[in-house]
Amino acid sequence: MAAYEKLSQLSDEDEEEKKEWKKIIYQGLKDIHYLNEDWHSYFEKKKQEIQESLFKDETSQLQDAVSTVLAVLHITPIELGSIPMAHYTSPHVCHILFGIDNNETASPMRLGSSTYMNDPSEGKSLLDLLNQQDLGVENKSDSASHNAFFTCFSSRVNDLNQFRLYGKEDGVEASGCCLVFNKNRNWLKNADISATFTFRSLSETSGQNSDDLPKVDEYEKLPLYQVAYIAYKDEYIAEKKCGIWFPSQEEPKFGIRLKPVGNEGWHQFRLERLKEALEELIGFFKDKSAVSDESKDALEYIRYLFKDFAFRDEEEFRLLVIKPIDSEEIEYCKDTKSIYIPYADIRNQADEVILGTNYEKTGNQRKAEVFRYRMKQKCPDVKVSRSTLPINPPNK
Repeated sequence: MAAYEKLSQLSDEDEEEKKEWKKIIYQGLKDIHYLNEDWHSYFEKKKQEIQESLFKDETSQLQDAVSTVLAVLHITPIELGSIPMAHYTSPHVCHILFGIDNNETASPMRLGSSTYMNDPSEGKSLLDLLNQQDLGVENKSDSASHNAFFTCFSSRVNDLNQFRLYGKEDGVEASGCCLVFNKNRNWLKNADISATFTFRSLSETSGQNSDDLPKVDEYEKLPLYQVAYIAYKDEYIAEKKCGIWFPSQEEPKFGIRLKPVGNEGWHQFRLERLKEALEELIGFFKDKSAVSDESKDALEYIRYLFKDFAFRDEEEFRLLVIKPIDSEEIEYCKDTKSIYIPYADIRNQADEVILGTNYEKTGNQRKAEVFRYRMKQKCPDVKVSRSTLPINPPNK
């Protein structure tokens, strides 16, 4: 009621403020549908936002399917609830992010390029599913005009496998840090869907005026997406591992694994909608004569939200943005010799830092009590704890 009263008090000159209050009211009404477990109404409002943001007044079978996939995999604050999210990194990077030790000025977390991630098939799993491998694998191809950048989170907090893979330094497993977000339900913001995709057609982005692109601080409104995992059926994959099987449950050839987030009823609704959308996409791309450059471009909105089943234990979520390769927002790191986009200052976003079991057991003479002391000085509201997960110390 307060929002409606505020809106009625604004004059015609306050057009921008009116838009903001209308967004607040719309978001509130949408959340009421979720709380009432009216999944259909909630989903349709969510999908409508995406369609209007990305495709304006255009509607096609392909765009409808893409919008459905995005609506399923986009996780809103009310859906995430109090589920904590973890980001694993090395002590060196952690110190830089919080501005401690020799890093007196904190640096923002980065959105890294998809090109050199740990998964060599990054962005290709969905293309394989749709039999569109030629989009990414050719004997000779022009350089891409755009690139995907993202930072990754996991619902597996203080997890031994994640520490061994990503939370390490100098090859010493579990010597890194697990940064924990959303313990207090205040990390995720209501997102601006268009902030992820600064294009309507990828072919139109090259040379786009930088004034038309989101500013760096707007990346704090990036939507969070859940990664879905694609499995190819064999004798070792139990059917219960995937909530969706194609072409049918009776004759499974490949499946989709999507971990429940929050309400179980909502999860089942999401699975149904995801299955319908993927069936539409499979049918659309079967007709080679109907496939154009524009339809291939549409897959850019969703292809980085699917990974191979081999990575399922990561239970990954992503903050994702796609940029033209000549964007002024892309920066080069001479230390890692890679390109990235600054995301956000996380000092007021992280709730806890968990130091790995072997944090003190690298050759860098790190001490947990020194880290705790420096964090108390710089970021007193961020809790520091020590993992006691069972893992052997490094060989001397």
